[in-house]
Amino acid sequence: MTTKKITELLTAHHEEIRELLKEAEKDSGKFIVLKKHLDIHHELEEDFFLEFIKSKKDLKDESLESQEEHVVLNLLLIDLEDFPKDNPRWKVKLKVLGEFLNHHLKEEEEDLFPEAEKIMDEKKLVELGKKFRELKDYRLKYSLKSK
Repeated sequence: MTTKKITELLTAHHEEIRELLKEAEKDSGKFIVLKKHLDIHHELEEDFFLEFIKSKKDLKDESLESQEEHVVLNLLLIDLEDFPKDNPRWKVKLKVLGEFLNHHLKEEEEDLFPEAEKIMDEKKLVELGKKFRELKDYRLKYSLKSK
């Protein structure tokens, strides 16, 4: 298997997350899978990508903004997790999460990732991608087993 750059793997996981959001919109029982993916995605993206690029002068502000958006997304996820799924407001809350999430993913894909690829060494992008893939696969395997 060819190792991809972390930006490519993050984008691929974004697509998977978008599909999980659609599933949760149809079936609230699928929300927990979406939440687990987002929890793991945010943590690994911060540890292996954002932490590295915030040391780059040109990307520091965008990196910090992305981390702050993760905080907001986490608050929305916690609210949804604790809110009764049979309450009509739950679907509205999920819609708000989806709107904010899609804005966040698009901003990373269109602005942050291309800028990072311009200033980061290809070898480092691939090295971070390998770490991201390994830990994501491991954590999802065991996290989803316990649901």
